[in-house]
Amino acid sequence: MKKSYLLLIGIVILLAAVGTVPCIAAPDFPTKPITLYVGFPPGGVAGNSARAIAPGAQEVLKQSVVVEHKPGAGGTVAADFVVHSNPDGYTLINAGTSTLAYSMFTEGVKWGPKDFSVILGFTAFNYALVVPANAPYKTFDEWVKYVKEHPGYKYGTYGPLSTMHVLMEWIAKEMNLKIIPVHFKGDAPGIAAVLGGHIQAYAAAGTHVAQVKAGKLRTILQVSGESKDADPKSVTRFKERFPKAPHEVFVLPIGIFGPKGIPGPVKAKLTEAFKKAAKTETCARALSQMAMTVEIVEPDQLEKDLVSAQENLAKIVRDLGLKR
Repeated sequence: MKKSYLLLIGIVILLAAVGTVPCIAAPDFPTKPITLYVGFPPGGVAGNSARAIAPGAQEVLKQSVVVEHKPGAGGTVAADFVVHSNPDGYTLINAGTSTLAYSMFTEGVKWGPKDFSVILGFTAFNYALVVPANAPYKTFDEWVKYVKEHPGYKYGTYGPLSTMHVLMEWIAKEMNLKIIPVHFKGDAPGIAAVLGGHIQAYAAAGTHVAQVKAGKLRTILQVSGESKDADPKSVTRFKERFPKAPHEVFVLPIGIFGPKGIPGPVKAKLTEAFKKAAKTETCARALSQMAMTVEIVEPDQLEKDLVSAQENLAKIVRDLGLKR
C-alpha cells in the first residue's frame, strides 16, 4: 500500500514537471497580478499594443495585467528573461513573433519558438520605410536612384536583426545598394532621430503613423498594413515591387507568449482572456492609432508559422551574412 502511494506521488510530480497534469490551482488562476513584458522602450508598437490588449484581459481574468518594459537586443533581453521564468502563467511577453523567430541568430541565445508557450497572435505590424517629408525623393524608385548616387546612406531600425533590418538588407542586396543601418532600442527613439535629421530614413514598425498623418514623414515603401499618407495609392507596396520576395517571413504577427511548460488549463484560460480582450472595441481603437487591425491567430497555427519562419530565416540571414 505504501509503495503504491509513493509511486502515485512520484508519477504526479513527474507529470507536473513536464506540464501534462493540470495545476491544482488552475481553476482559481490567477490569484495575483500578471506581468506582461515588452522588449522595447515605451512609446513603440510593442508597448502600445500591449497596453491595447492588457485592459480587456485584466477584466476577464479579474487580476491586474501589468505592462513592464525590458528593452535591449531587438527584444531579445525581455524574451530571454521570460523564457527562463517560472512557467506558472504569471510571466508573459507581448512580442513580435519575429523576435522569437530571429532570436536564434543572436550570439549567446540558445532558445527559439519551441521554447515558449504560445498564447495567442492578435495583430500585425504596420511595417514601412519612411523619410522626412522634405526629402529630395518622393517615390521608392527615386529613393533607390538617390541612394545609388550617395553611398553610405544611413537608415535606422528598431534593433539589429529585427524584421525591418533584415528586410532592408535583403532589399540592399537585391537592388545593389550601399546603405548603413543605425540601430535604436525601439521605434520611438528611431522616429525622433529621423525627424531630427540624424539619419536619412527609418524602417518603422507602426509608431511612424502619427507623424505621417501630420505630414512630417513620408512613406517610401509600405511593407505591411496600410499607408496613411495623403495619397496612399502613390506609395509603393513591397509585395508588388518584389513579388518573388519571402513575404511571409517579413509579416509575422504580434502575440502573447510565456515560458514553455505553462499548465494546460492555465494556458487555455490565458488564451481565452486575451482573445476576448483583442475583440473589444477598446483594443481595436488603440491599434487603429498605429494603422493596425485585430488579426487573431490561434496558438497551434502560430507555433507552426513560427517554426517554419525560423527555418526560412536561417537561409536568408545566412545569405545576407548577418548576425547579432
